[in-house]
Amino acid sequence: MEAMSNLTLNDRKLVVGIDFGTTFSGVAWAETRRSDYQSLVEIWPANVGTHEGMSSPKVPTELRYTPKGIEWGFQIPPLVDRNQWFKLGLSDGQTATGQQKSSEELTTDYLTKLCEHLMYTLDQKLGASILRTIPIEFCLTVPAIWSEVAKEKTLKACQKAGLKSDSEILLVSEPEAAAIYALQGLDPHGLKIGETFILCDAGGGTVDLISYTITNLKPILKVREAAPGSGGLCGSTFLNRRFGEFLVQKLGQEKGWDDEVLAEAMERFDSVFSTSSDLGYTIPVPGLNNNEQLGVRRGRFNIKAAEVKGIFDPIVDKIIKLVNDQIRATSMPIRAVLLVGGFGQNNYLKERLRISLRSTVQILQPPNAWTAVVRGAVMMGLARSDPRLASVGLESRAARKHYGAELSIPFDEERHQDSEKFWCPVDNIYRVHEVMWFIKKGEPVDEGKPIEIPFVQRVLVSATNLGSFTITVWCDELSAVAPVHKNSNGRDLVTLTADISNLSMSDLRSLETNLCAGGNDYYHVPGSIEATFYSASTKYMLVCKGQRYDTVTAEYV
Repeated sequence: MEAMSNLTLNDRKLVVGIDFGTTFSGVAWAETRRSDYQSLVEIWPANVGTHEGMSSPKVPTELRYTPKGIEWGFQIPPLVDRNQWFKLGLSDGQTATGQQKSSEELTTDYLTKLCEHLMYTLDQKLGASILRTIPIEFCLTVPAIWSEVAKEKTLKACQKAGLKSDSEILLVSEPEAAAIYALQGLDPHGLKIGETFILCDAGGGTVDLISYTITNLKPILKVREAAPGSGGLCGSTFLNRRFGEFLVQKLGQEKGWDDEVLAEAMERFDSVFSTSSDLGYTIPVPGLNNNEQLGVRRGRFNIKAAEVKGIFDPIVDKIIKLVNDQIRATSMPIRAVLLVGGFGQNNYLKERLRISLRSTVQILQPPNAWTAVVRGAVMMGLARSDPRLASVGLESRAARKHYGAELSIPFDEERHQDSEKFWCPVDNIYRVHEVMWFIKKGEPVDEGKPIEIPFVQRVLVSATNLGSFTITVWCDELSAVAPVHKNSNGRDLVTLTADISNLSMSDLRSLETNLCAGGNDYYHVPGSIEATFYSASTKYMLVCKGQRYDTVTAEYV
């Protein structure tokens, strides 16, 4: 409250969090002057041409194209074809069967509708005059396991959809946002410095895990990431697919079975399955004849408890393995596992985890688990806007990969093989290619602290324009120890192009020069690329002769 009292009218901003999910999406917002009060968008359009009619903490991530326009979310009538799960295509690059548009186009169209409804809601809540003058900052969540390419596609879709932020759109990882929200909700009197918590964000498409160790309790809770985060594609969407495949296999040849029957069965699928149930599970299959052998009677299909377990277990087993792997990676006792996300509310998943961990670790499902990601996104956006508004402080993250760049260094006969060397006519010496690691997997990464990639650029003394140069960042997620040379475990991550044309030629005359074998003189221009790691993004800046140049463009590969 003290921090808020120090804010002036000029500090007033609106921070909007967007959780663009595989199956459902959520939006929340807060004002910097009232940061302890969050508003969740809970009224959604039920019909085309209106902004109201349905109350829910989230809206379905679904689109339908009709001759009259686009239907989205709750506007789409039951039992009709629709575009869904297209978020997954941003990561794997695939287009789902039946999709006539790319995942990027579908995402842009969906976020356009979401943004239109958000602005309508804000207009109703705040008034048009305030909305025109108050700066808005957006905080968008993405899966932690996503590649940089997938994150870039999502960010571009947001920009095309009209999410105009008064500062750069902040990308944050979904599990980190959920953890920030869940941790601040824990009873502070029961927490101790050194305790470690694991958060499992089980959503529609991805399941992300992240672990934190408490480092301080006052004045605010502070944590550091205990181990590199992990995750996989084993969310509830894949459970739904298995259920659909099961229905087709069991009933697909029955008279009266068609896509509408399948659609209604999927619509009614209740993913909350309890191990205490011995009665099985019943769903409507209207139009199918009675078949006692299959379990069809009076338009209802009875699925045995063992069959439901057979649908759930392959997906749940993957999640249990991810949790156990994360526990081992922390190498320290775990106080509790916090389950969030839509699938994280599943009773069967919780029970299976409890059995697997043999009651040595608490399994908690915090309040508002379904909306923890979007609520946490707002909290992180507020902290970015003004650090005084942070309710949980993240001291450091654990690097998920080795990050470096391949540079040429002078050949050293004591360290290198003769087969590795090559002649450099510019320096008139033998050189070798070696990866210079600027961060290694598992190492702590301080929030907002730049890490340098050094380089030496050669520039012809006779040159009239310095132009630009490129450097490729390489990453390796598989090798336990960072290798000396590139290998098959790693890949090119991003190509950075640095514009050094603003450097004055007069500044270069004080630098070292040398005459190459071809008779040309070269300046040796020392510099570095600064990489600053954030929750779900990396910023690059050129540093040359003590000056910083915001002239680095990144093209992810």
